[in-house]
Amino acid sequence: MKQLSGLDALFLNIESAEAPMHIGGVAILDLAHAPPGFGFAAVRQRIAERLHLLPGLRRRLVGMPFNLVPPLWIEDPDFRLDRHVRQVQLKPPGRDVQLAELVATLTATPLPRDRPLWSFHYVEGLSRRRAACISIIHHACVDGIFGAELMGKLLDPVPEPPRPAPSAEWDPDEFPLAIDRLRFTVRQAWTRHRRFLGLVRSSAPQVLRLGRSLLGGGPDRAEDAEAPTAFKGLKPAPRTRFNVAIGAGRSYAFRSLPLERIKAVKNAFGISLNDAVLLVCTGALREYLRGKNELPARPLVAAVPISVRTPKDDTEGNRVSMLTAELPTQLDDPLQRVTALMRSTVQLKRVHRAVPARLLSDWMELPAPALMARAARVYENFVHSDRLKSPVNVLISNVPGPREPLYLAGAPLLASYPISIPYHGLALNITVFSYCGQLDIGLTACRDAVPDIRHLMDLHAAALDELTAAAGLIPPASVRRAPPLRDAQAKPVRKQAQ
Repeated sequence: MKQLSGLDALFLNIESAEAPMHIGGVAILDLAHAPPGFGFAAVRQRIAERLHLLPGLRRRLVGMPFNLVPPLWIEDPDFRLDRHVRQVQLKPPGRDVQLAELVATLTATPLPRDRPLWSFHYVEGLSRRRAACISIIHHACVDGIFGAELMGKLLDPVPEPPRPAPSAEWDPDEFPLAIDRLRFTVRQAWTRHRRFLGLVRSSAPQVLRLGRSLLGGGPDRAEDAEAPTAFKGLKPAPRTRFNVAIGAGRSYAFRSLPLERIKAVKNAFGISLNDAVLLVCTGALREYLRGKNELPARPLVAAVPISVRTPKDDTEGNRVSMLTAELPTQLDDPLQRVTALMRSTVQLKRVHRAVPARLLSDWMELPAPALMARAARVYENFVHSDRLKSPVNVLISNVPGPREPLYLAGAPLLASYPISIPYHGLALNITVFSYCGQLDIGLTACRDAVPDIRHLMDLHAAALDELTAAAGLIPPASVRRAPPLRDAQAKPVRKQAQ
């Protein structure tokens, strides 16, 4: 048995029917170069023989009385692989848009909690001699970095890897009795109460250091004199169609961009790879909102997850912090956007240095899960009633991946597109994953807020062209324009505040 951390339990307690809290990915496989006989049976067999290398896939939740402390993971005594691994057939012609619609459908429903929190769908019938694997796993189990590591244990760097060493016989747990869970809850509640004062004392110097950094009072104040101040960052983000209460419907789109072009932009402007990704997203979001006459006069604000997982940290669950960055969508000139974003990310990096890696996770250990669940419902009500101005507009996450080709049961992996989480007040999530010389982008959104998500994805490719031309790497005349919007234009979700 293993108890969830407070941060892992948070993802369980903020979940609702409209906001499932699972992440995942869409792996595209090359059937033209797959071994003979490759198919669903081979993929299922590969998962079965690697289960001992994939922690968490045979564990299910056991809730605690009154939801006063985080639940336990136990080795599911009723685990059956067939409840998680399924086969799906796309109808002809098997286009990418059909696959995206399938992803939107599968991710719109919360995972059942009476079994391990994951599912895997092998999709046949995809055009151009391809297959797809859609993996979905609850965010309480993994963060983006650890999820990528799990996939690395299922995939191989060579088509014909040696067979893994046989594992010890699996020993499932017995479901704990109610009286044992009650005793555990009482002990845990008392222990967490005693930890509160100690955490307050240990956090005070760290919070003071963070405040000085935000106010520009740190040792690098002169260097960062142009960076945004904390008082500017405390202003609510401008209202957009992304900052509404979401419904259960999902829209999803995916696409790959050449990583070498992203790196060329990075080198030309002397910025980081993450900054270059943010600039591509900035250009796409600007054109998307401008095309709907909804572009705010102030910059959008992005929530940017930052991994605090150390190289030697192989523990399960979530090891992330969340920072914000201003996206200069109000600026027409791409060169001006580069300068403005660099100023914004200077502040982001300074705050990241000032925030202790475990500060958020330590504090998340204290509130009772029942209290977090109640707070989530109150937040939903405020978003529904339009009485809460969101501090951020969109979530943008950049997950590094392998540089070398990978294989699933001998079939080459062509791309790996992330699936992520929209939430109330944050109806669009942009996640990118670097793999084998390309940047695989997955857009996950509430369908009501972003019904034309394919158009938004096309705008990311156009934004990269614009940046490449601004850097002098291609002539401006060769910049491609995003194709015209074919879907019916959705009316603005609400009147946009400037």
